[in-house]
Amino acid sequence: MIDIQNMKLAECEALSRWIDPRYGFLSPDKFIPALEANREVYKVDCHVLDGYGQDAEFLREKKKEIFPISFNISRTDLEACDIYQKIEETVARYGLSRDQVHIEITESALNDSSQAMVEAVQHFHDLGYQVWMDDFGSGYSSRKPLAL
Repeated sequence: MIDIQNMKLAECEALSRWIDPRYGFLSPDKFIPALEANREVYKVDCHVLDGYGQDAEFLREKKKEIFPISFNISRTDLEACDIYQKIEETVARYGLSRDQVHIEITESALNDSSQAMVEAVQHFHDLGYQVWMDDFGSGYSSRKPLAL
């Protein structure tokens, strides 16, 4: 994300992409549903956050600026593991601050199980994280902060 007032990078978004040697580029709508159906997408989401932690550690050593990151979590992340604990462990392992990690939840996830997602958003807020609504699959990128 670019801050249009000063035209500088303000935040990054971690996006999962898959380039398969046989099938080529696979967009998330081709592989995420299968991972969600098998309750395995949390592994990708945790890997993405861990990669950010590694990058932040590298940048910190080089005395470079570390920008906040937003990354997606799935509704099934809440069911398949203790995603809160996994995020907290990664944040602690890499010495990140909670304001450097922004959590994005897809709009469709909010519609699927609204009470569970409201509780998840509240729990993330209670832990000190910003939570954003991501309109994944809508054809354009737009995020809105979620407030309860």
